[in-house]
Amino acid sequence: MKESKLTPKILVAVLCIGVLAYLAVYIFQAWRTDLVTTTAYSYTERVGLESRGVVVREESVLPGGSGYLDLILAEGEKAAAGDAVALFYSDPSALNIRQSIRSLQSEIGQLQYALSAGASGTADAAALDDQIVDALVELRSLSAAGDLSALDGAVLSLRTSVFRRTLLFEDGAAGDLSRLIADKQSQLADLTRSMGQVSQTVYAPFSGVFSGETDGWESAVTPDMLDDLTAEQLAALLDGQRSGDPSAAGKLITGSTWYFAALLPGGSPGLAEGRRYLVSFSDGWYGEVTMTLERLAVGEDRTLAVFSARSQLADTTLLRVQTVDVILDEIQGIRIPRRALGVDTVAEDVTDGDGNVTGSKEVNHYYVYTLVSSQAEKQEVEVVYTADTYYLVRPVDENARDRLRPGDELILTTAGLFDGKVVR
Repeated sequence: MKESKLTPKILVAVLCIGVLAYLAVYIFQAWRTDLVTTTAYSYTERVGLESRGVVVREESVLPGGSGYLDLILAEGEKAAAGDAVALFYSDPSALNIRQSIRSLQSEIGQLQYALSAGASGTADAAALDDQIVDALVELRSLSAAGDLSALDGAVLSLRTSVFRRTLLFEDGAAGDLSRLIADKQSQLADLTRSMGQVSQTVYAPFSGVFSGETDGWESAVTPDMLDDLTAEQLAALLDGQRSGDPSAAGKLITGSTWYFAALLPGGSPGLAEGRRYLVSFSDGWYGEVTMTLERLAVGEDRTLAVFSARSQLADTTLLRVQTVDVILDEIQGIRIPRRALGVDTVAEDVTDGDGNVTGSKEVNHYYVYTLVSSQAEKQEVEVVYTADTYYLVRPVDENARDRLRPGDELILTTAGLFDGKVVR
């Protein structure tokens, strides 16, 4: 009896169908699983305390007068004893006279520059061209940022540079400059005399940093009071309402040291007297100041902290009651999304001082997967900071060749991954 050839053919067909089915399932699973990755990067997390407090300075209010106030010095500008800091006008028309005086002073300065430039022509023209371009760029930046505080100065700078540039190449202008300057100076003298009849000048009685604003805090709390101030007293001061003297001509800030008295939550905020901290301001002025903690007084449910600084006084003249961040620590690491972190829990032996095993405990080992070429690579890390949506981690072995580095591509779809798996 002849052996049938149908059976081997059926077995081969079944085997081929099985192989094709396996490949189809493998390809389908690979296609169905979307590989989601992101980039790990270096990050510094600032850990601090939010606190509310008051800026304290040695200040003297300048008595003013009645009428219309015109400040001569800019906010935060230094004043020497005897310097004119402000004008009070009894007649509103004096404001126009004051503006005319400023314009004449500017024009005289422009003309005197052109006269002194003489025939130095080419070099000065090149420098003025650069100044005009810089002034235009500054105007554009101020306009885009919506910053009008420095707009007048920028316009004046541009106008001055253009005027000087024109005079350098105007035929016959040099011979008329002296006469034109004398005429402008005569006009200025007349306006100054008329201004003296309708204005009252306020002079600085001593040197200091000028501020055109008063807020009523000048005598409410002073540097001399900080040694005995309590947290409860500061809280009462912060809850009070104050207003500046509307008739004042501003104030002078003396001394190079200024203070920030702050209320911190809790009875032990973890600060140390004599240590320097970074204090971040964000209300009315955005900036950071390195300050020394001079005094720490623990109250019933909050703590008084007095910080001092000797820098950026001119930048902070308008600050008073502030909510700041006191930076206690800066933690550096590699930032990763929370879903990128995996954990292996293993049992490890517990030994005594002689090396004898006395028991076991469960220990968590954290890891991430990175994409290297087309494979998943498992890398062990330690968590140094936990936030709501991310972790800061560091490699367990900082010297390992295959450790996690900033810029590595993290795999976020960790289901079914293992070290060395081909994922792309």
